[in-house]
Amino acid sequence: MRPLITALAVLATAVPTLACSVCGAALQAKNTLREELAACKAAVVGALKNPKANPSGTGGLTEFHFTKTLKTAAVIEKQSMVTIPQYFPVIGDTPPDYLFFFDDVNGRATVTGGVPASTAVTDYITALAKLDPKDTSVRLAFFFQHLTSTDHTVAADAFLEFAKAPDADILKAKGGFNADTLAKLLNDPKTPEERIGVFAALLGLCGDGMHARVFTDLLKEPLTERVKGNLGGVLAGAVLLNDHNGWKAVRAVLTDEKRAFEQRLSALGAVRFLQTTRPGAKVEVLETCRALLASPDFADLVIEDLRRWEWWDLSTEVFGAWDKPPGEVREVKKAILRYALACPKNEAKIFVTAARKADAKLVAQVEASEMLKR
Repeated sequence: MRPLITALAVLATAVPTLACSVCGAALQAKNTLREELAACKAAVVGALKNPKANPSGTGGLTEFHFTKTLKTAAVIEKQSMVTIPQYFPVIGDTPPDYLFFFDDVNGRATVTGGVPASTAVTDYITALAKLDPKDTSVRLAFFFQHLTSTDHTVAADAFLEFAKAPDADILKAKGGFNADTLAKLLNDPKTPEERIGVFAALLGLCGDGMHARVFTDLLKEPLTERVKGNLGGVLAGAVLLNDHNGWKAVRAVLTDEKRAFEQRLSALGAVRFLQTTRPGAKVEVLETCRALLASPDFADLVIEDLRRWEWWDLSTEVFGAWDKPPGEVREVKKAILRYALACPKNEAKIFVTAARKADAKLVAQVEASEMLKR
């Protein structure tokens, strides 16, 4: 499983502008309501009526009567209802309101997504549609205000916006966050488990010494299942609020080979988050990376991170790992070569020349792969 998990993690965090480093790929793959609204041709709130099940018992049709148009297009402009090719069990004459997103497929309104549309959802989407897409700080401050919404759809969508936001954007927007709100969310057992890591990282960014106790409780051994699944965010928050003890906890997790690989990988996500959001953490980040160069599980990932960050401080150690465990592993050798090909130091050129003599085929393969990326 390790190669598959690693591949997913690299895809999820390979480029810092994709999404926050402490979030999983599953969250990042979901569309937010803002993204759905931007991508659709039309968005309409309405009422579901007159459902008709197919005689076979599978599927059916339901009328969708328009009550409010949030985004219009020619495909729906002259209509007051459309028939949805799906069976929605509507009770009596008081069906719930619904919001559907439509695309124009050969002149027909085709549903691309939808959510139950309470007044809170409608107001939320109407307001977010007015936000300046270029002002990420204002936008994230808006979503922060809705993290505690009593409407589950709104709260979940606001959280997803943070799960998909780049680390750098989150850092710039921290002035719009409230530490006490985050502390309450972290201490609330009703807070969905998948949100713990993000909330912990946000608390680390905007909290102070008074909130350090939250992390002491979260990291108390044995870790709860809620923390195990969100360890990266919790560790990142702990570092941001208590530098020394936080880094100690990060390295303890990363170097503990008895821990589940997923937990250690989550801790590496914390290191990536801190590299982006804490400019003064370079010494600690490098020290952590140095400790992992001898790790069979993480050497290739760490070397890739150093190359991506264009941090050449550990070049001697990276090149020296070529003939040492786990440097004999082909994937680690490829990572070292990619690092060397990007490194501007003269020792990198010397290393590549020597590597070419030792394994010309592997060097040519990595060079060709790097050329394709360009």
